[in-house]
Amino acid sequence: MTMKKLLTVLTLFCTPLFAAEDNPMTTCLSNLLNTAENTMTVGELKQQCQDTMASEEEHFSALKRRQLQEKTASWNAFSLLPHKPNYIIASYNTSDPSTTPFEAAYPDVNPDLQHLETKFQISMKLPIARNLIFGQGDLYAAYTNRSFWQQFNKTHSSPFRDTNHEAETWLSFDTDYTILGFRNSAILTGFTHQSNGQSGLLSRSWNRLYTDFILEKGDIYLSFKPWYRIPESESQDDNHDIDDFLGHFELRGVYKKQQHSFSLLFRNNLKTSSNKGAIELGWSFPIHNNVRGYVQWFNGYGESLLDYNNHTNSLGFGIQLNDWL
Repeated sequence: MTMKKLLTVLTLFCTPLFAAEDNPMTTCLSNLLNTAENTMTVGELKQQCQDTMASEEEHFSALKRRQLQEKTASWNAFSLLPHKPNYIIASYNTSDPSTTPFEAAYPDVNPDLQHLETKFQISMKLPIARNLIFGQGDLYAAYTNRSFWQQFNKTHSSPFRDTNHEAETWLSFDTDYTILGFRNSAILTGFTHQSNGQSGLLSRSWNRLYTDFILEKGDIYLSFKPWYRIPESESQDDNHDIDDFLGHFELRGVYKKQQHSFSLLFRNNLKTSSNKGAIELGWSFPIHNNVRGYVQWFNGYGESLLDYNNHTNSLGFGIQLNDWL
């Protein structure tokens, strides 16, 4: 059997059934099979494709580069990829940690919450299937854990003040439209469940359907994410008025300046009376290899599910393992 035939057989059996024809690595290998010398090995072909793709990436935007990397990584289904930023903020200073939920749940115990705590986020996603709807639509699933740890509160054995779990699944469609001068590069539509894993008076949860429009212009990247909260029965609803504090949409922005990244989060209920929302600003910068310094400021409602209706003003410094882009 010639090398070309062997490579063809290997490609057919080793490529996942859902791998898209427009997968950059698949396309590159397919093209090389028609022109490569019989003496070339599989490793040499893959290296040639990787070098070509790396050269092309230099001309891509940060968003396009991440999309390309994810599509290449999707060569292996169910491989873990970063989703939202992963970070740990060891010195997170919260102006007003709410004790109200704990006082209601445990009236005989003094919560004695400290202002200084540790906040961290772990967020991963995995590709499940490619091109499900007329050759479009990549299916993903993700899990995000955001925790608020009273690490320095030795009086109560360093408890976790709140931990928010978010499970998501969505379809991602590549697009190429222009809206107000911004290029709409992708549209995501999916379902998300968020809860804090508690019971009784400390329980918080909600389910949403959402559409996320990903926009870019130069070094500016935007995510406009409106959602619809799935109604729950009154007896099952732990936070019936959460929309009054978190609103019905989320706007995120990222500005890339060389190795520095500046991020923005904005939420608002768009009510003229009893107007509520939140703003979060972040700055990440290189420290060493893949480790980045990270500064985060949050002001508003909904930083954690447990005290979604409590206004907080928080500032922290830590490290970030991956950015949005």
